[in-house]
Amino acid sequence: MTGTTLTDGLGRGGRVRPLPALRQTATMAWRSLVWVKHNPLELVDYSITPIMFVFLFTYVFGGQMAGSPQEYLQYALAGIIVQNTLFISMYTAMSLNTDLAKGVFDRLRSLPIARSAPLFGRIVADLAKQLWAMLLMIALGLVLGFETTGGPEGFVGAALLLLGTPAGGPILWSLLWAAGITAVFMPLAMRAYRSESH
Repeated sequence: MTGTTLTDGLGRGGRVRPLPALRQTATMAWRSLVWVKHNPLELVDYSITPIMFVFLFTYVFGGQMAGSPQEYLQYALAGIIVQNTLFISMYTAMSLNTDLAKGVFDRLRSLPIARSAPLFGRIVADLAKQLWAMLLMIALGLVLGFETTGGPEGFVGAALLLLGTPAGGPILWSLLWAAGITAVFMPLAMRAYRSESH
């Protein structure tokens, strides 16, 4: 009788091989996505906030800036998507900080899994949530009158550029680094703030 053990994914020197590391990252991403079921307010943040920003910038500022909301939407939708992506990356940093503070990473470190799996799993899950928010904003923009001037091919090309092609990779990695740096320095800043206030 054969079975799998916890050490089946380990290579020489006790390091995790690449394919098991990808599976472990996918498992950690699934763990983060399933958490939405237990915390539905997180889904509200990823759904209601983008809708609110599109309506706010289109109808409150649109008439003042460009003469009509539809004309302003042609310029503002891309900026709203980037702004929302930056706001949502703060959730990544805060959830990583929560996992670090509660000792989740310490418990996961005791398992024979890739050390990068918890971090990359969280980031992959948050990228999926950001993709949801981005598609929601684009759909709402199309309903409100956003026109893709480059045609369907240009629209798909721009979306692929944003989602990690070699040209869009630096944008994606800079957002990931911003989330990681925030996860590291936010607790330090909060600790320094608390020590000054006492």
